[in-house]
Amino acid sequence: MIIPIADGEPILRREEREISILVALQEVTITHARYSVREQVAGPHVHHEHTDAFYVLEGELTYEIGREAERVTVGPGGLVAVPPGVAHSFGNDSGRAARWLTIHAHDGGFAAFMRGRRDGVEVDWDIADVPADGGLPAGEAIVSLEAGGERLESRDRRCWLRCALPDLCVAEWRLGGVDPDLTFDHQGDSVNSYVVLEGEVEAKLAGQRQTVGPGTLISVPTGVPHSLGHRGSGPARLLSLHTPDGSFADSLRGVLG
Repeated sequence: MIIPIADGEPILRREEREISILVALQEVTITHARYSVREQVAGPHVHHEHTDAFYVLEGELTYEIGREAERVTVGPGGLVAVPPGVAHSFGNDSGRAARWLTIHAHDGGFAAFMRGRRDGVEVDWDIADVPADGGLPAGEAIVSLEAGGERLESRDRRCWLRCALPDLCVAEWRLGGVDPDLTFDHQGDSVNSYVVLEGEVEAKLAGQRQTVGPGTLISVPTGVPHSLGHRGSGPARLLSLHTPDGSFADSLRGVLG
C-alpha cells in the first residue's frame, strides 16, 4: 500500500483537531493527527500489551512519561516510544499547530476503538488507568530527538537506529546518489512501513515500481519482497518502521555496525 499521509481514512475532522487512519493491521496501526494550539491529546494512561509511539512531523508535543511524570517537549523529527506498563500523557502546549504520526505496535484494538469513536460505538481496547504505584519508570521509554539515535553505517549505507523495542524497530535512512537500493525480502511475521520525509524514493513492491515523494507512507504486509531506492538529484530521508522488531535491529547492527 502506498498512500499520501494527507489521504488517510477520516476519523475526526474539526478546525482544532484532525485524525485519520493510514494503516490498520493486526501487527500495527498508524494514524496521522493535527491538533491546534493548547490542545490536550491524551490524559495519563498505560497500555498493558503493546507499544505506543509518536513521530512529530510539525510543531511540538509535550509529554509526561513514567511514574515520575517526567516532562519532555519534542519537536519535528522527534520520536517517543512508550512500551507496555509505562504511564504517559501528552498534548500540544505550544503556540502553533502540531502534526504527528502515532504508531500502535501491535494494534491493541486501537483502530476499532477510533472507528467506534467516529461511529458512536463504544469499543474496548488495550488502555488502562495508571496503577497506584505509578507504573514503570520513565527510563523504560525511548525519547529520540531530531537527528538522534544510534548511528550505523558502512561504506555506502547510513542509518540512525531510533528505537529498538520488541514491538517496534524504527530506523531513519539517509539516501544519496551513490547509495544502493535498500532491498528487503522478509518472510517472517513483521510488517514494514516507510515514511518518505525528504526527496524522492522508488518503491518496488511485488514487481511493481512507483516513485513517491515527501509525505508518503509505504506499508508492506508480511512476507512481501520489496526494495526502496533513491531517485532524484537531491538527498532523500526515509523513516523505516519494523513491527514487531523480530531481531531486525540486531540485523542492522550486524550489517552496518
